[in-house]
Amino acid sequence: MTQDGKTDTANLPVALEAEEIWTALEPVQLSSEQLARNRVVSASRHDPAHMSFDMLRTRLLLAMRERGWSRIAVSSPTEGCGKTFVAANLAVALARRESCRTVLMDMDLRTPGLARMLGVSHPGSIAEYLSGHIAPEDFLLRAGPGFALALNDMSVRNASELLAETMTSDVLDEMQDLLMPEMVIFDLPSVLENDDMIAFLPNVDGVLLVAAGGITSADEVLDAERALGEATPLLGVVFNRAEGEISY
Repeated sequence: MTQDGKTDTANLPVALEAEEIWTALEPVQLSSEQLARNRVVSASRHDPAHMSFDMLRTRLLLAMRERGWSRIAVSSPTEGCGKTFVAANLAVALARRESCRTVLMDMDLRTPGLARMLGVSHPGSIAEYLSGHIAPEDFLLRAGPGFALALNDMSVRNASELLAETMTSDVLDEMQDLLMPEMVIFDLPSVLENDDMIAFLPNVDGVLLVAAGGITSADEVLDAERALGEATPLLGVVFNRAEGEISY
C-alpha cells in the first residue's frame, strides 16, 4: 500500500513467482510422534518448554526486522551443546507464524543431524545443492505453507572449502531471491571444533551461540566469541538446560 492509499503492484510479480516456487517444492509430512521423541517441542506446544522458544522467536524477529536481517547461524562453542535441538525448535516456532516464511538448513556438513531429528528419510546431498548441481525447487522440501527444509544425510569431507566457496554464496542468494523467506536458520558446526563455522560467516547476518548448562564453561563461551570476531554480530547466547528448556 502506497502513501496515497493505492495498492503497490511493483513487487506483485516477484511475490507471485515466490508463491509458485513454494508450491513446487516437494511436500514432506513431519511426524508429530517423531518430533516429540526428539524434543522438537515447538511443533505441538504440549510441552511447557515451547514457551522458551516462542520468547526466543519473538525477540529475534524484533531484532532482525529492525536491522533488515534474515540469516541466523546457530552454533555452539563445542559439540554436545544442543545446537541442532535449538535450531530445529526455533525454526518450527518461527514457521508457526503464517506471515513468517522460514527456511531451515543443515550446514553441519561433517555430522548432519537435522534430518534424523525431524524424521525425514533420504533428503539427498546438500553438497550437490550447494555446488549448483540441483535447483532449489528440486532439493528443498516443504514442511508447511511457509516452512522449507534443506537437509542432508551425507557427510562432506571438504566441508570448510565448500562452505567458503563463492558458488555456495550464489546458491544461497538464489534461494533467498526465489523463496523470499523472512528468516533462514542455519544449523552450523561448533565454533571451536574446526574452521567450518568461520568459513561460512560471510553468509550470515548474526550468530546465536548455544551453551549447555553444566557442560559449557565460561572460558569456552569467551573463546567462541573471540573466534567469531567482530565482523558478524553475536545475537545472543542460549543456555540449554538438561531438561530441554532454554534461557536467552
